[in-house]
Amino acid sequence: MEHSLASIFVQNPDSISEVYQGTLGIRVGLNLLKEMLNGFNLQDHGEPLRYLFAVTNLERILVKDQGMLGRLGVRISNLNEERRLRQQDQPGIDDITIVQLAELYQATLSRIEPRIRISGNRQQLQRTANIQRIRALLLAAVRAAVLWRQVGGRRWQFITSRNQMKKALENLV
Repeated sequence: MEHSLASIFVQNPDSISEVYQGTLGIRVGLNLLKEMLNGFNLQDHGEPLRYLFAVTNLERILVKDQGMLGRLGVRISNLNEERRLRQQDQPGIDDITIVQLAELYQATLSRIEPRIRISGNRQQLQRTANIQRIRALLLAAVRAAVLWRQVGGRRWQFITSRNQMKKALENLV
């Protein structure tokens, strides 16, 4: 979670590695992608795939709305500055930052239709801290989708370019 949320604040990276500080922090996601590419089954992978397509759809709508994209960029820069002042020399993502990112997602991207529906244990999904984490992570997921598109990725490649993606993952995982 830490690396995914921190990626939101890397707005002008020189490399993808800089966004995620290497691959260690996103290893769980890389392993899931590898597992899906090697043997997709609907029971285990249907939900993550649904989220993937929902997030990439949200990203496609966002990039067409330059006003919202600009407002997000400015607000993220402001949040990052507030975070740095608040945390001083303590790196990482604190609870206040999670709340702020969740509020930013709720005020912007959550208003775009169709909305992303999260599945899970109702009791867990009603807890405020979990709701905030989910919203902040959805913002990070959209950040990842923007990055994917910036490096030439397209939605259809998840279906048509499986072998190339497997080879690329072998070098990362």
